[in-house]
Amino acid sequence: MTDPLRVLHIIPYYSPAFAYGGTIRAAYELIRRLHERGHQVTVLTTDALDASSRAEAGNHLVEGVQVIRRRNLSNRLAWDRLFVPLGFWRGLGDLVRAHDVVHLHEFRSLLNVMAQPHLSQKPYIVTPQGGLPRSLRRGGYKTVFDALFGQRLLDQAARLHALTEMEREQYHEFDQGDDRIVVLPNGIDVNEYDFTADPAGFKQAYGVPPNRPVVGFLARLSPIKGPDFLLDAFARVLEAIPEAVLIMIGPDDGAQADIEAQIARLGIGKSVVLTGYIGGIEEKAAAYQAVDVYVLPSRYEIQGITPLEALLNRTPTIVTDRCGLAHHLQTHGAATVVPFGDVEAFAAAIVRALREQPSAQAACAHVRETFNWEALVDRWEVVYRTCIEEA
Repeated sequence: MTDPLRVLHIIPYYSPAFAYGGTIRAAYELIRRLHERGHQVTVLTTDALDASSRAEAGNHLVEGVQVIRRRNLSNRLAWDRLFVPLGFWRGLGDLVRAHDVVHLHEFRSLLNVMAQPHLSQKPYIVTPQGGLPRSLRRGGYKTVFDALFGQRLLDQAARLHALTEMEREQYHEFDQGDDRIVVLPNGIDVNEYDFTADPAGFKQAYGVPPNRPVVGFLARLSPIKGPDFLLDAFARVLEAIPEAVLIMIGPDDGAQADIEAQIARLGIGKSVVLTGYIGGIEEKAAAYQAVDVYVLPSRYEIQGITPLEALLNRTPTIVTDRCGLAHHLQTHGAATVVPFGDVEAFAAAIVRALREQPSAQAACAHVRETFNWEALVDRWEVVYRTCIEEA
């Protein structure tokens, strides 16, 4: 029988902090499955929960996993992705030594900086989750961070995790060779939506009349997710299908005021619904099934989990060519891909989907087979054991 692994995960937020987006969801799914397989898993994190609340600091068991939370200096700064956990270094060396391998989630974090002096003791893996490029936000900060800490963090890692081929190429810009890069997508719980949802109830709850064609967007309201591109395209959709409705689901992450101003400027307020954040799986399933087409108009998306969730709910899906999964989904006929910024092409794709109502049954089957978390955790176990053996 193979010995259980001892894995320390360092991440700025952990369950139930799902308002922070895809990174926390991916880490949570991996961690809980490792625990279910009998591995000793510890999570070192902060008390970040969402924009207005914190989790309780201290040591906890979350679904059987040992979770150590350190209090952030400021919850407001944490929501702006600046995590400053007080006393984070306390016992950190002993914690690293007590495990076989360390898994760092995110790249440019103070948590990684504080852990770095101890990481020479054990092999570690870096999972940036799309955070490698310097050009997206805070370019000056990223350049300084990389010069002081980031480049060395990558150079000394046992493995560098890329979600897609797009991210593999990004590592090359940091002079990292393919010998230490492992490409593994984030998975999805393919059985998570195996229940009967209530899409009609969802529409009723948000004032959407039945029998109207609905476009859905479920993501953080962040400029990087391309809500402005979506709204410009949807205004064109209304010219062809005046009765269409756009439902935008997600917490404000710096773009809501601009979104509301753009809606007013375009004069489409009666056709757009902003729901805010929804986190329950029943409501998410109802949302995916209530819409006739799901769209992810991102400027940059290293992978994208919500398109997979939409397809798992058999909802036709459109993504931009800036999404890391775009080529894969298009090659397998699972989603429509449009060039980011091409408003006419995006609007035409939405209109075509609303009118033709294509089936997403085959796409659902492809997602279930290809992005199954259980198969991906098998591969993660091999990665961890290889790092330990090489060390």
